Amino acid sequence: MRSFLIKPKAMKSFLIKPKAEPANRRQNSRIICAIMLAAFLAALAFAASCSATAPSGAPPALIKPVEAPADLVPVKREDIRPLKVAEGIIIPYSMGLSFRVTGAPILAVYVNHGMKVKEGDLLAELDAAGWQDRLDAANGELEHFNKVAAHEDKLADIWIESTQIAIDNAVDEQEKTYAEFNMREYKTRDDIRRETQKLERARMQTRIDALEEQRDGYFIYAPFDGQILEIEPLKPGDYPSGRAPFIYLGDLRRITVRCLTEQTSYFTTAESISAVIGDDIWAVKIIPYTLEEQLAFYYEGITPPARFGFTDLEDAPADAPIPPTDKRVLLIAYEISRENVLTIPINAAHIETASGEDGVVSRQDFAFADVNGVRERRDIKCGRRSDVKIEVIEGLREGELVYVD
Repeated sequence: MRSFLIKPKAMKSFLIKPKAEPANRRQNSRIICAIMLAAFLAALAFAASCSATAPSGAPPALIKPVEAPADLVPVKREDIRPLKVAEGIIIPYSMGLSFRVTGAPILAVYVNHGMKVKEGDLLAELDAAGWQDRLDAANGELEHFNKVAAHEDKLADIWIESTQIAIDNAVDEQEKTYAEFNMREYKTRDDIRRETQKLERARMQTRIDALEEQRDGYFIYAPFDGQILEIEPLKPGDYPSGRAPFIYLGDLRRITVRCLTEQTSYFTTAESISAVIGDDIWAVKIIPYTLEEQLAFYYEGITPPARFGFTDLEDAPADAPIPPTDKRVLLIAYEISRENVLTIPINAAHIETASGEDGVVSRQDFAFADVNGVRERRDIKCGRRSDVKIEVIEGLREGELVYVD
């Protein structure tokens, strides 16, 4: 191979006057140009073939699904596992304890708010001095009456005995007849006197018995083990108002969780119910309960905390921990899954209630459907509810758009 390096001695002549290009170099340049031209023509031919297969006119636009406005969602079919959440309050079983006697001042209060007591403990007492005076006076009056009555009976017995002697010792028939007449007249009056004594004695004893029955009314004893939940702010020397029980005693092992709901059947279909209290989860047993003015549900039988699942719904054992009563409760109910049902967001459903002349409250669920851009009210029949979805049984069709408020 020929070397193309420029020798130093020839550098000057090369710069001043270039020599003619050899024939083999010109031939290589022509080959390279031909290859480049062929590649360019091939690229043009490929572009022409691609453009021949494309349809005439502008390229088609990308097809995007039509999206509903932000406040519209479609009615669709899906599976739903109802999960209902509501707020509740722990209410221990409580009993109002009040003095049955009014008009006497408070003598002593032995408990404070929140204090735990045992059955039979003395909680408070009224000043029974006035009652004791009345009882002593009644007993004294009865005692004096009995003494007087006994003396009168003794005198009557003596008179009857002496009269009988006079009858037996009469010297003639006239004297005997006169003594017998006096005996009959006196015994009639004495029988009336004795019957009057019995009635008066019974009246006085009834009064004493009534005072004796008031004895317990001056004392309040704890009927069961519990905790003082509320106490009227009275101090010694004050008088009970009589408007409300003086003391509320709560049984912390008989717990109720009260939850106001929209309807009485809110939790009736639940598989399991739990109460979230603080950092613990407690299993709950359901007991339906209806009030006249409001609808409510009571859940009782709270069991010990179950952090890793729900315990059996049974009454708490005697040594079970007691839920705190100063916290609100989050009630969670789990229901059986519903498959392939029509659903809408729960905030797309509304409730209308009305009270009839008979006092019965009627309820109607409804939603607003979109009809050519216009809100149209649709009365619907709802089924199960989760925390975000609600089942629609009647009133809407799959694919319809509803407004979310």
